[in-house]
Amino acid sequence: MSIYSSIVESYHDYDSLEYSGIILITITMTLAGMDAALVAGFIAALSTYAVQSITYQHPIKGAMCAATLRSSAWNRSAEAQKILLDKKKGRERILVIQCQGHIFFGNSTILKESVLELLVERRRSGDDPIVVILDFTHVLAIDSSSAMTIEKLKDSIIKSFGVEVVIFVCGHEDGFRCHYDLSLKVNGGAANKREGSSKRLLDPIDIGEEDPIMFETCKEPIHPNSSRAQARASVTARALDVSNSHSGYKNAVMADIPNSHVCETLDDALIFAEDVLVAVQDAMILQNDVDDRFRSNILEGSGMAVKCSKTQQSSLEEIARAFLTSLCTGANANEIDKIYCLLEPELYYCNDIVWTQGDESKSLKLIVDGSLLSLLEDEDGARESCYPGSIVGELGLLNGTRRLTTLKVISDKAVLYSLSQERWELLACEDPKVARFIDVIAIRYLSHRIQHVSNHNLFGKRSLPV
Repeated sequence: MSIYSSIVESYHDYDSLEYSGIILITITMTLAGMDAALVAGFIAALSTYAVQSITYQHPIKGAMCAATLRSSAWNRSAEAQKILLDKKKGRERILVIQCQGHIFFGNSTILKESVLELLVERRRSGDDPIVVILDFTHVLAIDSSSAMTIEKLKDSIIKSFGVEVVIFVCGHEDGFRCHYDLSLKVNGGAANKREGSSKRLLDPIDIGEEDPIMFETCKEPIHPNSSRAQARASVTARALDVSNSHSGYKNAVMADIPNSHVCETLDDALIFAEDVLVAVQDAMILQNDVDDRFRSNILEGSGMAVKCSKTQQSSLEEIARAFLTSLCTGANANEIDKIYCLLEPELYYCNDIVWTQGDESKSLKLIVDGSLLSLLEDEDGARESCYPGSIVGELGLLNGTRRLTTLKVISDKAVLYSLSQERWELLACEDPKVARFIDVIAIRYLSHRIQHVSNHNLFGKRSLPV
């Protein structure tokens, strides 16, 4: 029975080097007894450590706060942005630790001690992080014993340093690169609910069709393995305004942030962390922010051909004006009206192509309703989702460049408000002050992209934001 459990049952839990040592110990114990097996175990462990120590580098590449990093959540509300930019409450309270190389039992202890030392240093400086992100994107492999050490590291971070959430970035759609099911072990769930918390855990599958947070879905999924639960990994951190249909306590905010969470990319992790920071300060601000960014499709099931009803037009107009007010910081009502009057509403359906890569840039568009996908034709997998409240095509309009990506509708319907090149040039000529708001939006978007985590070589920068 012991042979079966040591060889057969452990096959999927260890890598080839570790498993070879197990086989050696088992054979030696069977043929020569326990004393010889102890010697074989010592030799196997020493050999494994020596090979891995020679081959592998220090497990930590570097660490930094997320003050200069930006996620794909481009258009958060002004209240949310204020929290995230605050030195005491915002992104500076996110600590990003990037790991690298092979993590094995010989250096996993170094990894654990180094992470804890970093947290001690942050505590001494008075900058205790609210969220810690452990990025394993550049990790090539993790052996099973190290995976168990990482699991224990999560508990140490939370219990010893009061960190609200530990986020793990596996860097791969299939999870961590190890035989041990580390993704399951460190992912937050009901078991990770804080003791004494009156908050309820909200998992993605808990979100019903009547809940305030909705995600656009197309009849044809973008990825074969995509699901509604995967639409936004950060949904577990979102606060819901509870309706009477759920609990009878209207306007009672419910948000349970798990102690730990696993994300596929650093961008997803940063979005989750930002949501946590906002929710910790004011869950209703996060709710309003989510309502704007992931608004349910107003035109869903309307059966329209081309035109909207008067009620829908009025609703869309209010939303468009609200988005413009948020985007054009400092603009008064008259200036917002002037910009709005230059916009023309356009209706698109699922899989419609708004423009193709290489087309002439003749307009910019404000997404008022629905979701779109921007993708590079020449690079498989290079894509970005565009949500309500975003402006697209601004660079081409202002700079005269051809379309850099193809823009496709992925929701059932989408309403875009378009500013044509002719009307833009007229505005720039007649009222440069109002036209300046569009310039500022383009500059802000470009700045955000420069600081975006996908374009940010965290610990090997060749250029810095100034």
